[in-house]
Amino acid sequence: MDNERSAGRRVAVIGAGFSGTMVAIHLHALLPPACQVLLCERDRFACGTAYATPTLWAAIQYLGPREEAPAHRHTQTAFRFVVEGEGVWTNVEGDPVAMTRGDLLLTPGMHFHEHHNTSDHPMAWIDGLDIPLVRTIDAGFFEFGPDEPATRETPDRSRNERLWAHPGLAPVGAPAAKASPLMAYRWEHTDAALAAQLELEAEGHPGVVEPGHAAVRFTNPATAGDCLSTMRCEMHRLRAGTRTATTRTAGSAVWQVFDGGGVGTVGKEHWKVGKGDLFAVASWAPVAITASAESGLDAFRFSDEPVFEALGLARKEIR
Repeated sequence: MDNERSAGRRVAVIGAGFSGTMVAIHLHALLPPACQVLLCERDRFACGTAYATPTLWAAIQYLGPREEAPAHRHTQTAFRFVVEGEGVWTNVEGDPVAMTRGDLLLTPGMHFHEHHNTSDHPMAWIDGLDIPLVRTIDAGFFEFGPDEPATRETPDRSRNERLWAHPGLAPVGAPAAKASPLMAYRWEHTDAALAAQLELEAEGHPGVVEPGHAAVRFTNPATAGDCLSTMRCEMHRLRAGTRTATTRTAGSAVWQVFDGGGVGTVGKEHWKVGKGDLFAVASWAPVAITASAESGLDAFRFSDEPVFEALGLARKEIR
């Protein structure tokens, strides 16, 4: 670790389980005295692991006003789903991608990425990664990038969007990529797609998952498969008062309430959930969501289902 670059920084380790505590101790030993290490936990320290599920890692990242996150890359696949703020750009392999509320931004494994906030306001997003899966198979690698950002340009549309964000149109001359070549999925498109499904349902046409429940999956425009090789990303919208069917899926998932509210039921547990709340669903645990009768509910979901499908272990039950 480069101590000169780390001097004066504040590093927060969210989740003080055994692994989180050991990471904090390791960082404290490596970093200069001017760098603070904050270990955050609401219960006991040094117990368990800092994972949402056995295969998925989820956290809220906060980028302060005018703050920059230095370039790095890792074998773990990652995405960012923006829950609050604007005025931030993430550079993925030198391509500046604007970030705004509701956008899904991808970082496939071993892609250099960095973030810079050009505004006087903070931004918060969900960081989703397959860290536990990669750790289990002992395939984790990490590298720092250059000290300075690859670019401080702030275009409205990134190069990858200019090439790939045209519905139903694939550039003939573009090189093949293992993961989605599109790094940004914009909220305006997601919102319009969900609204259209519910409008068509009201007109008597098919398209929704079930009555009052619209959903879209973020896909690779080059292959029509999942946008990431190890994680599935979806957005769901429930009309006010709608209750989903109870489902069980082989593979785990994390849900985040983007807007509205309701009640989440996982197994025998029930939680009242509202904007910003997250909850995890273990493999084969029955889950159902009931939207508030006043507001309805929008929720982002990511899961490890692509891994289970690739291994021939996919299984689902709807009741």
